[in-house]
Amino acid sequence: MARLFMWLVCAVVMLSPTAGHATHDSLPDPPPQQTSQKLPTLSHPDRTAVTVSGLSSGGFFAHQFHIAFSSLVKGAGIIAGGPYGCVEHIPDPWSPISSIDLDRVSAAVVACTHYYGDLYYGLRPNLPKAADSLNLIREAASQGQIDHPSNLAGSRVWLFHGKEDDIVPLPVMETLRRLYDRLGVHEPNLWFDRNQNGKPANHGMPVSRFAGKSKFPVRDCGQHEPPFVIQCGYEAAEILLRHLYPEHFKPASDDPHRDGTLLAFDQSEFFSAANESVSLHGVGYLYVPAACAAEQCRLHVAFHGCNQNVDSVFDDFIRDAGYNRWAASNNIVVLFPQVKTSAANPNGCWDFWGYSGSNYYTRLGPQMRAVRTMIDRLLGNSLQ
Repeated sequence: MARLFMWLVCAVVMLSPTAGHATHDSLPDPPPQQTSQKLPTLSHPDRTAVTVSGLSSGGFFAHQFHIAFSSLVKGAGIIAGGPYGCVEHIPDPWSPISSIDLDRVSAAVVACTHYYGDLYYGLRPNLPKAADSLNLIREAASQGQIDHPSNLAGSRVWLFHGKEDDIVPLPVMETLRRLYDRLGVHEPNLWFDRNQNGKPANHGMPVSRFAGKSKFPVRDCGQHEPPFVIQCGYEAAEILLRHLYPEHFKPASDDPHRDGTLLAFDQSEFFSAANESVSLHGVGYLYVPAACAAEQCRLHVAFHGCNQNVDSVFDDFIRDAGYNRWAASNNIVVLFPQVKTSAANPNGCWDFWGYSGSNYYTRLGPQMRAVRTMIDRLLGNSLQ
């Protein structure tokens, strides 16, 4: 305990508020690329209540992580994400042979998302199918590459698709819903919010009100611009956390900086820095409510979207996406792992199409393994 206390003191000093910004302790500009501070083990972790969420590539990755580690992860909140192994079986519309699939990159940007539109050299590829993802899950499980999918039946899952989101098509998220349903996750545990109420949202993280300091203008709900945290009058972080942790969910803290601490930690110890294709940042972040020093706390992992890491948007996701104010009052520690850009990953996306290697969607995928090891450290589990 004494060792953990001293680590927290050092981390607080490193990210302490500057004069005139008592409610918003910003990251340095530019953010640090490395730190010597190690990720701690939590004092009182609830090992039965690990959940994940993510936006865009982070949404794809959160789902992928949920499937691969279903014995550990008990729920997922997915904003603008798609089904497991989405890029693996998209037929090439130009091929006369139906068994010829698009390469993964093309499938990622014109089928699983419409990042580069919905045409492949003038022809429209098929959308992903739940049956293809289900077969891939069963095959990976049979080979021991992921946990058994029977673990998923007791999960809680919240899906959201913004009405003005043209990046991830609604049918892709409908496929994701059907996949979870076929894996045994049904209503009310499975909830798909199609943005029928409230302001129509674009491809971003909805918040009630953007309250922090930022180098970007405040983005309206219908905008798709950095930092991709959009002011909608409702808060995705609240809704997904409330769904994942429905028992005795309390109102948000009015000052999460007072009621908790953001810690920067050395993320590089969880992967091989020599392998550039892993595309993970040297520094990750952890929000710890003050109550967790004496009380049991749950763990939630939040995956940012493309162009939304600390190098791109500073603390606009880890501070201002809404997670911390709800986590502070509900005994939820939030892990914010970080991706960096690389030659194969120029937009700093989480890997859902294989740039880090062909095992990207299994427990042995380098990003998957790194995040799992971070969780094991926090929970005090023996390393897998």
